[in-house]
Amino acid sequence: MNDQNAYLYDELRRLQKSKRTYQIMVGVGFVGFFVGIISSMILVCFLCFPLIMIATFLLTRLTRKMKERFGAPLVRNALSQVFERVEYRPFDRLPDHVMQLSEMRLPFDVDRIRGSDHVRAVYRGMELEFSDIELVDRRSNGKNTSYVTVFEGLWLVCDFRKPISSQILLRERGGGSIRFLEKLGHGGNVIETENAAFNDQFLIVCEDQHDAFYVLTPHMMEYITKMDQRGMGVSYMRFTRDGKVHIAIHTGKDLFELDSKTDPVLLTDKFLGEIGYVTDLIDTLHLSEMN
Repeated sequence: MNDQNAYLYDELRRLQKSKRTYQIMVGVGFVGFFVGIISSMILVCFLCFPLIMIATFLLTRLTRKMKERFGAPLVRNALSQVFERVEYRPFDRLPDHVMQLSEMRLPFDVDRIRGSDHVRAVYRGMELEFSDIELVDRRSNGKNTSYVTVFEGLWLVCDFRKPISSQILLRERGGGSIRFLEKLGHGGNVIETENAAFNDQFLIVCEDQHDAFYVLTPHMMEYITKMDQRGMGVSYMRFTRDGKVHIAIHTGKDLFELDSKTDPVLLTDKFLGEIGYVTDLIDTLHLSEMN
């Protein structure tokens, strides 16, 4: 380990210890608060509530500092080993005009959009961008309101330069299929291909059947099936008129998070593995070969 890595290792280890301390404080505060409520010990509640607020504030600030000082440089380094023309914004997400969320016709309502780790780059001559995305729905029963995460995972947009006259939507069959069809309105018709197994696995919606068959060739259906298996989550896809493909995979995980590792080399390997997850999806679909 060189001197620079040794310094990073020591500093990151110190901050990790502080982070664990704040996490324990938040946990103790919540336990004490609920014990106070159950036992009608108002004083305990009054003492624990500020502890929760202060510890949460310190934890949030420390997590941001760790990502900014240590995570972001390591992620940029890892990205530059795989992609060209890399732009990385650790605290931003895909812009609304890029996501075009309403066009995705997701089978749930969305009240808030959060995200991070926005990447723009070129991979094997193909422009792409992606980020972590969290979609939150506001739910109310008339008395109480809660916010529920309905999607958390990767949102990837690739420019594979294959324009079509109408967009194509695909989503895995299963929970939410009826809701998905209800939200289509006049946005397309459900179609079926000659591949019965593919039809059983995916709902396919397109305004023009010819466009669907133009994109969903036998090879492409095979690639999509393999990609879905490797995605490790519920997959949504949209082929747009301007020749882009959106791939949203609900994995319940974020990319490029600092975990308990304090060795910069191990963290870089972790980030390279997560980048490999993204490029594996692209390679499985053979998108870069369409440029």
